[in-house]
Amino acid sequence: MTAPVGPSGQQTDLYKVFYQCQLGKDDLQRLFAITREGITASDVRFSTIAGTTRFWKDDLHDLISSVSDSAPEIEGQWANLTLEVASHERGAKISIDLERIVVNIFGSDSTWPHGQMARTERFLVSRGAVFSSPRYENAITYLSMAFFLGLGCFFLIHGIDDEPVAECLRQARNAKRDARIFNFLILFVFAFGIIVPFYQIMKRRSLRARFSVSENFATGSWWSRMPTSERIATVGIPIAALATLAALVTAGNDLWGK
Repeated sequence: MTAPVGPSGQQTDLYKVFYQCQLGKDDLQRLFAITREGITASDVRFSTIAGTTRFWKDDLHDLISSVSDSAPEIEGQWANLTLEVASHERGAKISIDLERIVVNIFGSDSTWPHGQMARTERFLVSRGAVFSSPRYENAITYLSMAFFLGLGCFFLIHGIDDEPVAECLRQARNAKRDARIFNFLILFVFAFGIIVPFYQIMKRRSLRARFSVSENFATGSWWSRMPTSERIATVGIPIAALATLAALVTAGNDLWGK
């Protein structure tokens, strides 16, 4: 590709990374149309790597046809796609994979790159893009789940051989109100440690980065983006887990409280 060269030998070079974006075939066409606006007499190249083979064309439809003919095994499930477009004074490169989108816009003047980056960013954000990797938030979710599960287990098993706790359990057994409160607290800790992270995992799954050259994706809230089967699981699994937890906590309290 030809890099733009300004009269003074300088250029404005903007670079941003977006995560958690979902782009269907129509979204890709819109994104690339936005990127190419203002670049005249340009060199254009669309490319992708399938296995160990790199494919490239100057038109996205031609690239899709070429990959479909030469690598039918991927069946439209592409792992990456890159657009490179440049003229003598302006250019852009967008690299898309299954985790992030990297946008690089450059030009000999500062107005056009900043304007194009703002338009590109606005479009990607409307398709779910965020500016930080969700991996950190996922780690916090898993740590939270482990902490509350561990705390719940501690409440259940600690004190089997501990005199003061055993005495508390005996008192709780003789006072229904205290027993209900004790069971509720244990159930709450377990539920918080399982259900909240579960919902977070399902939410992250529905908002995960995706792109497709052959189909479109639903837009809107994370719930509206989930397929029907996952919606049923998101509601049904926590209800079943709560019922199971309630039975286990009650049984454990009755057993250890005797």
